[in-house]
Amino acid sequence: METQSTSNGRSQQLIISQAVTAIQRHRMEEILHSVSIFDIQEFVTTLYQEHYQFENLEASYKKIRYHSFNKLKKRWVQAAIRNYEEGRGPKKELRARFEMITAYHHLVGPEAFLKEFHVKTIDDYMQQCILELKEWAENPNLLIHTYPYWSQKTVNQKKTSLKTDVLMILWEVAKEVDLNQPTAHHSPTLAVDIPFFGMSDRIKNQTDLLDEKLNEASQLNLELQNYDTVIPKYKKGIPDHLSVLVSKEFIQELNGRVPDLDSKDFEAFTEILAYRDMTFQTSRKIIFPLSQLVKKLYANDSGKSYDLTTQRLMKLGYYRVAGHNEDGDFFIRGLFSSVTIKNATTLAESQVIVTVSEEIYDDLLKQQIVSIYGEQIEQLKGSFAYHLAFVLQKERMSSIQTGEQQPVRRHWRQFTYSIRFNKVRKADNLKELELNLDRIKEHDFILKDWHRSGDYYFFTFYPLESWELPGHVDTLLL
Repeated sequence: METQSTSNGRSQQLIISQAVTAIQRHRMEEILHSVSIFDIQEFVTTLYQEHYQFENLEASYKKIRYHSFNKLKKRWVQAAIRNYEEGRGPKKELRARFEMITAYHHLVGPEAFLKEFHVKTIDDYMQQCILELKEWAENPNLLIHTYPYWSQKTVNQKKTSLKTDVLMILWEVAKEVDLNQPTAHHSPTLAVDIPFFGMSDRIKNQTDLLDEKLNEASQLNLELQNYDTVIPKYKKGIPDHLSVLVSKEFIQELNGRVPDLDSKDFEAFTEILAYRDMTFQTSRKIIFPLSQLVKKLYANDSGKSYDLTTQRLMKLGYYRVAGHNEDGDFFIRGLFSSVTIKNATTLAESQVIVTVSEEIYDDLLKQQIVSIYGEQIEQLKGSFAYHLAFVLQKERMSSIQTGEQQPVRRHWRQFTYSIRFNKVRKADNLKELELNLDRIKEHDFILKDWHRSGDYYFFTFYPLESWELPGHVDTLLL
């Protein structure tokens, strides 16, 4: 989830609830009620979703601060000064103040006027008022509703400026929440219990034919009966009771040259989960701008990055893993049941709608997740170690919670239930695995040490932190 991104580790509910508290602290409820805004919780939630949820939080805030906050304050002050100095237009704000103070000066006389306002002339008094307005406009800590002549603004002006004030408060709250909470990366256990993803950092495949069809890929609705079993050349890396299934349509589009799900696809999957909002509980749908995912995965928004991201979305939708258990039950598991890319021909405006599979939804609903906190996991992105870290995190949590004595012992074949080995030779697969074990160990989290003896790996894990324990509020996704 900085939103995402803008939301990684940021709790939307926490931000909104703290923003409502901040509004109460600013004594803004009565002001909001005066312009017929009575459900403050809904008002704040809507503003957050419209301006921050699917955006880069800081970039969105800077745009609001410059265009809606600073420029509006200066425009109001300049208009008030111009209206007073030119002596034209409605008699309000500074002009109304001038007429009022002039009448008061005539009534009490110069001496009483000096004693009351500490200035000798009406002009000095008005210059003081102008200076106060300019100082107000330049003060970033004074919200728009504190404008000295706020009561004279129209209802529409008040509503618009109150939206900006609340957005400014949301930023302040979100910034603190982001700083005070550890960054969390989540994955359902299903995604590490079943070998959807291969162990290579990135697999080289010819997808030129898919590139030609990107503009046609406006909607992908997938039916299980359209799947064929694909036996990869590295089939020894998959347990005997499992098979990889890929849609016939996808195979035909690529003339049989189907790219595998790699570690970058796993990154895309976990990033997509971070875009969930409150509607996910009833719809199983996740909606987000394609551009946000592109920038998250590739740190740019080039046309090639859009193509690669779209390919990954299609792969995540088209792949299934089938298998049977000891009782003879047959099952098919997938990550997404459908993927829709709206406005696919207009990349900057493209919206992605994914519907997660029922199994993934149930997994998340029951909080059967693997959470990893900290900056270390971010540094593993771009390598298979990112996916492997989630696999080890599950083993770590399981071993510590069951009281398993360390170092814990795992046969190398146990990894094939979570990872699809891409090499033909066992030695090459284990070499790749061990390279990435070292990558994780070097970052001083999850894995303290490891060694191999024959076909067994022995792992010494770091103790679980308090926020990783079951039931901790920061690990909840729904």
